[in-house]
Amino acid sequence: MKLNKNKLLLFVWVCSLTITVSAQKVLEKPFQKWSKDDAIKVLSASPWAQTYQSTSGASAAAQQQIAREQNQSVSRGGSNPRSLARDFGPAPVVIRLHSALPIRQAIVRLRQLDAGYDKMDEKQRADFDKSIQGFLNCAICQKFYVVTMMKFVDTKSQSVDEGLFQRMTLEQLKGNVWLSNEKGERRELVQFNAPKGPGDMAVFYFARVDDKGGSFLTPESKKLEFIFENNFLDSRNPYAPMLPRRFEFNVSKFIANGNVVF
Repeated sequence: MKLNKNKLLLFVWVCSLTITVSAQKVLEKPFQKWSKDDAIKVLSASPWAQTYQSTSGASAAAQQQIAREQNQSVSRGGSNPRSLARDFGPAPVVIRLHSALPIRQAIVRLRQLDAGYDKMDEKQRADFDKSIQGFLNCAICQKFYVVTMMKFVDTKSQSVDEGLFQRMTLEQLKGNVWLSNEKGERRELVQFNAPKGPGDMAVFYFARVDDKGGSFLTPESKKLEFIFENNFLDSRNPYAPMLPRRFEFNVSKFIANGNVVF
């Protein structure tokens, strides 16, 4: 079956829009009441998170889904869906604005669910809450905008070969990765933690204020972009095929009680 590229992109956009709206509804509840699906929505498609699939990856993934739906088998002369596990183009990439509290709440909620938090007694819950308080408060987030990126691993435990940017250093990324606002102002990367393995995150740190104490984002801000320089996304970069030129966020969706939640 030949895929229509425009229809494919429209389908991906509609799905992303639906998930984003659902995530916004999730945020109306205390995070301790979120379901697993609720937390995953916040972490994958919300005002503070996006999942990006390169065009080649999206097309190949759709082809894989078609093959599964048609239940092709070796005996019928088709390909075996099980053999397609990792041969369908670049993996999707998830970017999260980690210094936004809802992102950390979603991560904590998944940890709660894994630990059976909802069935714990009062003391057990208190002990658990104490153990994750430092993560929720995120002291370093008071000084830096923290952004994480990782290759997406789906619910079928699809594997990836290595972490995103695992082979890169701060020196290689500095000057090639920026935060930008609608005024064209930029924040330079000041620190970077490379992932240590396939399921780990790359962590980027950007200063909240400039040398004069000026804020980068305010309640009046409209747009936030995470940008890669063009020459960084060339053939010498092994991660380039799975990355867009930029990720764009709507800052108006970050505002709560007159403050930028990031």
